[in-house]
Amino acid sequence: MKDKKPICIIGGYDPLSNSFYNFLKKNDKSPIFINVNGRKIKKNKFYNFGIFELKKILNLLNKFKVNDIIFIGKVTRPNLDTYKTDGEIEKYINLILSSFLDGDGAVLNVIIKIFREKGYNVIPANSISDTFTLQKSEISNAEISSDKRDIAKSVKILNALSKYDNAQSLVCVNGHIIGIEAVEGTDELLKRSYILRKKYNNIKNKIGILTKIPKKNQSKLIDLPVIGPKTLTLIKKSNLNGLAINRKYTIIENKHKTLKLLKDLNLRIYDVNN
Repeated sequence: MKDKKPICIIGGYDPLSNSFYNFLKKNDKSPIFINVNGRKIKKNKFYNFGIFELKKILNLLNKFKVNDIIFIGKVTRPNLDTYKTDGEIEKYINLILSSFLDGDGAVLNVIIKIFREKGYNVIPANSISDTFTLQKSEISNAEISSDKRDIAKSVKILNALSKYDNAQSLVCVNGHIIGIEAVEGTDELLKRSYILRKKYNNIKNKIGILTKIPKKNQSKLIDLPVIGPKTLTLIKKSNLNGLAINRKYTIIENKHKTLKLLKDLNLRIYDVNN
């Protein structure tokens, strides 16, 4: 029997969130999509709202009798200058503003708290299907010694930085930190790593690892690390051996193409439990 209560995706419209929507639709979950990244998407069951239009969002969820929500898709940190009262968001604005001082993780935790208080069930994106995560059999086996050393150092540093809610990614080459992800994101980190490796004349040596893992103690319901074909292409360009992830808490964009590229580009992917 068809589920009369659809799952709602809330986030930014991008290839990953669209693939989640299509998966839910294919599997008869009657999804709706609330897009809050500012780009107007004209599709059936797609709704475009400003990020502060909480009342409109809640009214739509109530209209469709939604119980379950998935937060996925890239959303730019909101500009507070665009904030307008709507009869609902102002109840939480002080909480949101104070969380901004503690970083994106704190802001996302507040968002989860708001929707839970309204009676919604926030479900993690990685619980939907193994279509979007890697299985143990799809992970590289024996670690190369230099990779093992680079991963261990990277995990230690990223876990230490987690208290500052700073980064999920780091590039380490033969024990040397090439770059740490900042506000620009993982793709730009890898582009920067290529420039630095080329500048210091070690780009010809295929060595080094991108480590991308959840922040220590972050919520596993939202903002999980994402990798995909573009990530692998940039890793190859930087002439790294591969990457390390926490496979249970990493979302794979276009899994089939990603696995094929891993093989075609001769890259390794390791599983770390941070």
